[in-house]
Amino acid sequence: MARLYALADRHGRISFSPRLVEGLLPVGRDSERRLRAEIEVTARHAYDGKTLLVPGVPEAPDADAALDALIAYRDWIAPRLRPVRREARSS
Repeated sequence: MARLYALADRHGRISFSPRLVEGLLPVGRDSERRLRAEIEVTARHAYDGKTLLVPGVPEAPDADAALDALIAYRDWIAPRLRPVRREARSS
C-alpha cells in the first residue's frame, strides 16, 4: 500500500502527497488509508466540509503561534501513526 505524507501550509490547510512538497510542512506519514483516516477524524473541518485544517493554525495571531500549533498537532498525532522506518543508505 502506498505511503503518503500529510502536509500543511501556513494557513493550516492539510493536503496529501506521496513526497514532500517545498513550502509545506509535514504533519505525518503512513499508509494512505490509515493516514487519511487519522487526519480526517482529528483535524478541523472547514466550512466547505471538504478542507481539513490543523487545529489552532487558522486562528493563530502570528506565524510563531501557527508553527507552535502545527508542532503540537504533529506531536499529538504521531503516536496514532506507524513510525517511519529509516531506509538504509548505500555508501
